[in-house]
Amino acid sequence: MILKQTLSALVVLSLSTSVVTAAPKTVAQPQFDYSVLSIQDNWATADKAPATPASKRKIASLQTFSESDLSADFKKLRAEWLKVQDPDQLEGLLKKSYANFDSYSDDTKYFLTQAHVALPLRGIVWRLRPLFEKGNSFLGNKATHVSAIQILRSVAGTIDMALPTDQAKATFRYFTEPSADMSNASQFKSIAEFQSFLGNEMAKKLYESTTRIEALIAKDSSKIFVWDNKMLFGTGAFRDDIQRYSGHGAAEMHLAASAYYRSLHGILVFCAYNQDLALDVAKKMGAHVGQDSISILGKEKEDLGLTDEERVGVMTEFTKKKFLSLRDMPNNPYGTNMMKQAYTALKNYVLHAKKAYELLQDKDANPAMALNPIHFSSESQAQLGKGISNMVAVVKGEAEVRDPVSGKSVTVNLPAFYNNPPQNLGVLMANKFEQGANEKTIKAKNGDLLKVRNYDKGRSIGWNNDAWKTFVPSAAGQSSDYMAEARRIMRYSRGTSLVMNLPTLFVR
Repeated sequence: MILKQTLSALVVLSLSTSVVTAAPKTVAQPQFDYSVLSIQDNWATADKAPATPASKRKIASLQTFSESDLSADFKKLRAEWLKVQDPDQLEGLLKKSYANFDSYSDDTKYFLTQAHVALPLRGIVWRLRPLFEKGNSFLGNKATHVSAIQILRSVAGTIDMALPTDQAKATFRYFTEPSADMSNASQFKSIAEFQSFLGNEMAKKLYESTTRIEALIAKDSSKIFVWDNKMLFGTGAFRDDIQRYSGHGAAEMHLAASAYYRSLHGILVFCAYNQDLALDVAKKMGAHVGQDSISILGKEKEDLGLTDEERVGVMTEFTKKKFLSLRDMPNNPYGTNMMKQAYTALKNYVLHAKKAYELLQDKDANPAMALNPIHFSSESQAQLGKGISNMVAVVKGEAEVRDPVSGKSVTVNLPAFYNNPPQNLGVLMANKFEQGANEKTIKAKNGDLLKVRNYDKGRSIGWNNDAWKTFVPSAAGQSSDYMAEARRIMRYSRGTSLVMNLPTLFVR
């Protein structure tokens, strides 16, 4: 895909950071779209569909790709891409290729589906500025502002070092700078407005690209599309053509679709719950680790660091003000419906990962492909098959998963978390903590009294099993510290943590 690594890093970055530009002026009141994306559940037809035929991958020793494997459309797109020198040219190329999508050959369509995800993200970092920066007309604070600027500087430095090309620099500017067609009204004035953008514009574009990839797989799953890495590294790279071209077959396409469903799941969950006070939470958390400590806490916090107890205390303060509450409204169960769609996206993520694995498992090594089957073989990844089967079992219904280290098991019901989501996620947080003094004293043989910090003070040691038992049925009737053990089992159970990580995020 076009600048695969750079795009991936910046898309993630754009959803969590900001950059310095001019301050916003008076703007129109934002309009919110509380509709919910309708995602098709691929599991409904997966069991009935015939097995996906394996791609026609050549024998490893004979496998090579060259310029002759590229379609005329791809070569034309490459020529246009390698002329890009600024973000406006990049935006123009994305818009033109999107408008003419149906006219391209299938290999070009495949790569464009992934590039087109960037269309809603023009100037996204600039648009987020009012949410992260500190000052008049801004909602951010020192903790969010400093972190955002530092991340962006790091990304810019990395691009300049690793990909010093006009195309890479134009891509960075595409995400961080507004276009001339934008105005101050284009910036987000609240977290809710940003959620509206994510849940609609961004989610719809992700889903469209994913369904287009699925359509290409359904059309002919035996095809191999060839990618030219010169589009990533620039015109001066790969002069000897070694490792320049890579193949993308059905396995690579399934994995791309899987990754997009995973991103879609994250967006929908984020939009399902009230995040209005997220910046205030970040500000208060920052005080506990030494940022803005005087202005926020009234006096400098001597015991730097953030214990579980302090973190939960901050979160509880804000959950009482509807932070992390399900965004259901009278006559519109918006949050509940978002969670149901997130569940569908999660299932589809697992289904595509499963199909990719099945196509790669125990196939001959093939270094010319983007996914070399040797890295997915039972010899090199002995537990990968178990991980896939665990993921399938957990997303489809109540399942028992086992920790191969301790031999212990836990029963989970992930569908219940999405179909009957908590009204406020705060109920899943710890409610009991290790107590004691900050320090203890050890007497040395020479009589010295050695001061040692008590690192256990404030750690989580108890949870509300009545809240957890719906999603972890084996928690019913257990001691209050059960969820610590349950989380440990899920972490060591192959694949389980990949799909259970959202609810268990609150077990710290």
